Formats: sequence, structure tokens, C-alpha cells
Amino acid sequence: MTMNAKALGFVAAVATLAAGSAEASAAEHYKATITRTDFGVPHIVAKDFGSLGYGIAYAQAQDNVCLMADAFLSSSGKRSKYLGADQPTTVGLVRTNNLESDVFYTTMMDSAQLRAAFEKVSPEYKRLIAGWIAGYNRYLKDNAASLPAECAGQPWVRPITLDDQLRALNDIMLLSGSGVLVQKMVNAVPPQEGKPLAALTPVALPFEDAPAAPLGSNGWAFGGDATASKSGMVMANPHFPWAGRYRFYQMHLTVPGSYDVAGAGIINQPFIGVGFNRDVAWTHTVDTAAHMTLFELKLQPGDPTSYTYEGASVPMERREIAVEVKDGAPVTRTIYWTRFGPVVSLPGTPFAWSQQTAYAVADANLNNVRNADGWVAMGRARNVRELRTALAKNRHVPFFNTIAADRNGDAMYADISVTPNFDAKRFEACGIVAPPMPGVLQRLFILQARPECDWTADTAPSKLLPADEMSTIIRRDYIQNSNDSYVWTNPRASIAKLSPMAGEDVQGYPYWRTRSGIHEIETALAKGPLTLDTASATMLGNNNYTADLVMPAVISACQRDNAPRKACDVLAAWDRKAELGSRGAMLFATFWPKVEKRAGIWAKPYDPANALGTPADLKIEGAAGDALMADLSAAADDLAKLAVPLDAPLGEVQFADKAGVHIPIAGSSVGVLNFTAGLPAKGGFAVYHGASYMQAVTFDKNGPQAKAILTYSQSMNPASPHFADQTRIFSTSKVLPEFPFNPADVAAHAIAPPQTIEQ
Repeated sequence: MTMNAKALGFVAAVATLAAGSAEASAAEHYKATITRTDFGVPHIVAKDFGSLGYGIAYAQAQDNVCLMADAFLSSSGKRSKYLGADQPTTVGLVRTNNLESDVFYTTMMDSAQLRAAFEKVSPEYKRLIAGWIAGYNRYLKDNAASLPAECAGQPWVRPITLDDQLRALNDIMLLSGSGVLVQKMVNAVPPQEGKPLAALTPVALPFEDAPAAPLGSNGWAFGGDATASKSGMVMANPHFPWAGRYRFYQMHLTVPGSYDVAGAGIINQPFIGVGFNRDVAWTHTVDTAAHMTLFELKLQPGDPTSYTYEGASVPMERREIAVEVKDGAPVTRTIYWTRFGPVVSLPGTPFAWSQQTAYAVADANLNNVRNADGWVAMGRARNVRELRTALAKNRHVPFFNTIAADRNGDAMYADISVTPNFDAKRFEACGIVAPPMPGVLQRLFILQARPECDWTADTAPSKLLPADEMSTIIRRDYIQNSNDSYVWTNPRASIAKLSPMAGEDVQGYPYWRTRSGIHEIETALAKGPLTLDTASATMLGNNNYTADLVMPAVISACQRDNAPRKACDVLAAWDRKAELGSRGAMLFATFWPKVEKRAGIWAKPYDPANALGTPADLKIEGAAGDALMADLSAAADDLAKLAVPLDAPLGEVQFADKAGVHIPIAGSSVGVLNFTAGLPAKGGFAVYHGASYMQAVTFDKNGPQAKAILTYSQSMNPASPHFADQTRIFSTSKVLPEFPFNPADVAAHAIAPPQTIEQ
């Protein structure tokens, strides 16, 4: 093979850096065997946890090395240096640009603090990470001259160190906390030093109601009383991005006699986050508990950069964050830091920085690198109670509910996540839960800047709400959660009221997906015990629960003279589903968000005595009907601007864009359990968020019986055979493929001879 000068230089750089980064693990011997089964899923068997990390990193890099390198680049705070300041990127699920991303990560991540936190983890975890670093760097060394076109020869693709990996591990921990406030932090300025921050629109969209990336997921667990197997069953349907560094990756990890777990983890995570072993299966949904707080600072008269604490004036620390920029001069941003954390400003809300008040954010997941110890412990659990013990002991779960079931037939819901330590009495004295804020994905918890309210001054674990003061529910029928409060887990469950910080029902009523999920579960159970296939078909049923409730009223309103006739005719003929052939599904998905944001639309408001049946009966008389028809006309106009026919089958206008090939995708961002969000693209809407790694798992005498799919497929490399293979299956089938677990099944499903890597 002949290499050009650029490639030779890259090889030399890799070799030089690899030598330095490998010093810490030079004495270690790593050996792992990778067997690929259907869809390229790696089953990694290793002699110890160091070797397991080595094999995981190597396998992930084989499929997604460019994505992994890009993720390391983001958390290093150096995207602008290599890619330019203005290029779009994300922090968490917030669309932003490279400059803002770099300022955020440079501000929030302190490598010395991360290393200090990592010193407290188990020796096993340390070996896992050392092996991971060695495996990733080994892959770069082996393939320096043959990387995918997306990142071949790029200077930002480089061997990693412990600091790189710790920053990457902490990255996702901030996703539901300070990560949602990235722009509110990096653009916060004192009121006299610049004009007020304008409302931010990270991506220009053709119309105002285009969906934003939500924090989502559906998780169901069935006890032995509800399943055909008489064992527990888990139906996992996490909603996560279809591109970028928070993609799931399927794998099966084994250290013989010590650890044997399968499922999926996020890219650059050397462990299973959603998965199963021989006795237990689990999934996660984003919860409603508090993981960050805003502290309200009373400012000194005439000086908005000094605040009062314990009767004294405290000046804010001005931290100058310098960012290198490709082909340009460095850019410096000033971050104003307080004893609680950096100042943020939410313009257009009560939480903007004023002459009298400022707000500082404190993130409970900052420097949380406990994750592998916790998820490995979960992978070793033999029942849901041991799984709960792992949650309580490690406090590693950043912002998730856990929904689980075991072979004994117990189903469990638990929200034991990283939550500041406030019981109800202390919170009442110190804080409030703010109403929904524009541009903020979850509710904000606001605390007074007083010593008795300062949870950041405590030392772990006392700064976290005790597990016994958070929610756990174990039942034999079913558990469900669709990102709602623990209050709505099961309508038959008697649930004690907890601290607002633990995810109290601050909205006051169940979300649409919660109502839909309970309806679909109970309808399915009325027909008999569930199997893996009936559970997945129910989750992917694509019935539009919201449409079933409101469409009779909409059709009645369509009799008005001012009704948009064509749009009305399309909705009247619609099957009220989000299947590939459903004509009118995209029109409803564009129409309903306009209606829902108006106040007073219900003839029957929410009634706690009928929590799952209200609100109901859409108002259509007089001005309410006029507004409804105006919203429908506007929705039709929005689609016309995008050249999307009102009556187009959903599968023609909603698709996965796989290197220019459109694969039809069912589901909807409105009213449907199978959440699917698309951004306007040529020909319709390209899916960017929704169902990701799905699994249906139960148990018999031979072990776990599992079916699973990664909706967007294993690899982001268009040259890979596993770039779109599972996406095509997900497009047309509601039956999930088998996930082999036992050695004989793995061998039977192997698509290539096992590969052993060693150093």
C-alpha cells in the first residue's frame, strides 16, 4: 500500500501519541475475542475487565471511529480549533455552534476534579477504562491509513488519554442538567455590559411548530401475572437522537464467571446502559426529578456582578474562557462564576439577569464518573431488588427512571437518580418549581442563595437525596413510564407523596403518552397474557390516542363555512394512525401543536377524580371553532411551503435519510407512543429523534429470551454493511429480531469467524 505525505504524517503522529498515552497501561496484558452476529452486533468475551474494555473500544471503533473521535473532540472543548467556530453542533440535545460548545465544556469540565472523582471508583472500573483507552488507541494505530472518509487524515482524530475518556463519560451526565442551559450560560452578560440576550433559535426551521429534540422514552415492565411466560418481561423504547454522540450501540459483554450482560450503551461508554442478563432486564426513561438547581442571587445595588451571601457582598469571579478558532483569532468569553456555579440568564422570563437578581446553576451530575460501577452492578443483579440495591449504592444514574423485571415475575419502577438532598419541608422553605420555560427541556427548580439551602456545600453522598426518600414500586401486573412523574406509574398502585425534588407531579396531570400507554397496555392485557411479539406490536401500534379523543370535534368544526375544505377532507378520511400508509398523519402532527398551546381549549378540564380521562371534549363553539379552523389552515399552509401534500402517505414524507436513500419510517411526534420526530428536508421530514434501541425480554429455563433492534443501525459509516440494515427492518416490521445470548445461539448467528485482539 502506498500512502501520501498527509497519511504518513498522520500515522507518525498516532504512533508518537500512542506511545505516550499507553505508558500507564504498558504492564497490562489485554486479550478479547469479538464474535459478530446478525446486524454486526459484537459479542465480546474477555479474561478480565481490562481486556473487556479493550475489546469494547476496538469493536465500537470498527463501526464508528469517526463518531467516537468527534465526541472526544466535543468534550475536550476544541471543536472551534479544528472545525471553525460557527459550524453547528449539539450540547446534550440543544442545537448550538462549536464556539458555544467549546465555552461550555471548558467551563464545566475540570480534568483535575474528574480525576479526583475517578480515584474513588473500584479497581475493576479503573481497569475497564485503562483497557478501553488501550483498545481505542490500538484501533487507531492499526487503521491510521484506512479510516473512513469522514475523518481520514484529520488532526482531531488522535489517541486518547484518561482525561479524554473521563470528560466523555461526564458529558452525557450533564445532558438533562446544565447541558440544557448551554446558550443561557455562555451568552450571559451583566445588564449594563451589553444588550439583553435575544431569544435563541439554534436552527432555522421553516415554520414555528417544527418539533424540538425532547427528552423522551417509553418503558414497560410486566410481572408474571401479565405474561405468557409467567416470568417478568421488559419492553424498552427509549427515544434518543438518531445521529451524533448520544447514539446507542448494541453489544454483549462477557467476563466468564463474573459478568454476562447484553443490550446497548451510548457511544464511548464501555458498559451496558439498557439491557439484560440471565435473570433481569431493565430500561430507562428520562425522569422528572431535579438534577440541577438555579440559585437566586440578590445583587448589590449598582453592581450586578456582586451578590449577597450571609449578609456579606461577594464579587462574582470573572473566568476568561479563551477558545482557539480555525483560521481566525482566538475568541474569549467571560463566564461569571459564583459559589454555586456559573451565572445563567433566560431572557424573556423571570430568570433573566437584571440589576437586582441573577441566577447561578448547580449541576448535581458535575464530575459524576460513577457510571460504570453502577451499571456493571446492575448487570450482575439476579432480581429487581438487587437491581435497586445497585441503584441505591452507586447513585450513578444521572436523570433516568429505571423500569425492570426479573425471571421471578416481579416488575419494578424506581427513580433513584442523582438528585439534590431536599425533603419536602426543606424544599418548601428554600425553593419553588418554576413553570415551563421556553427553550428549556425540563422544569427548573429555583432555590434561595442562603446557607440552609446550599446543597452544593455538602459532601457526597449527603448532598444527594437518600434512595429511601425516592420512589420504588414493585408489582406483579405492570409498570409503565413515559417521562412522567412516578405518580402515574400504575393507576392501581398506592404511592406515597415524596419531595418535589424526587419528581413530584408538578404538572398536576398525566401527559398524553402516559394516558396512551396505560390505555394500550390495559387494552392488550384484556386480550390475554403478553408475549414478546404482542408487547412490541403494542408499543409500535401507531394508534394516535390524541386524535381518537379530539378528531370527532375537529370534524364537527369542519362543517363551518370558514373551514379549510381540503384539509378537513383529508383528516376526515385519515385512519387516525401513524402507519406508513396513513394519509393525514403529518397534517395532524403539524396541526395539533398549534391547538394545544392555546389556553382554554377543553370543555372538560382536568379532573383529578378522572385523571386518565380528562381533559376531554374539545371546544368548537363560536370563537373556539374559528381558532381551531385557523390553526388547521395554518398547518396546511406550513406543509404547502414544504411541498408536502396534505394527503401523502406518511411513509412518503417521513423517512430516515441514509446517505441520500430514503427509508420510510412510521410513528409521529404527536399523540403516538412510537415517538418519531423529523426535521424538514427535501421531500418531507428526515427523522432525527425517536425510537432507538428497542428490546423485548423475558425468561425461561434456558435463560433470557430476547428480541431487539437498533432502529438506525450499528454504524454511521455509509460503507458499512450495517449502516442501514436494521433501519430497513424497523421500517416495515413490528416484530423485533432475535438477540442471541447463550453461547450456542451466538455461534449459530455468527456472520464471520471470531476475531481475537491482543496486546
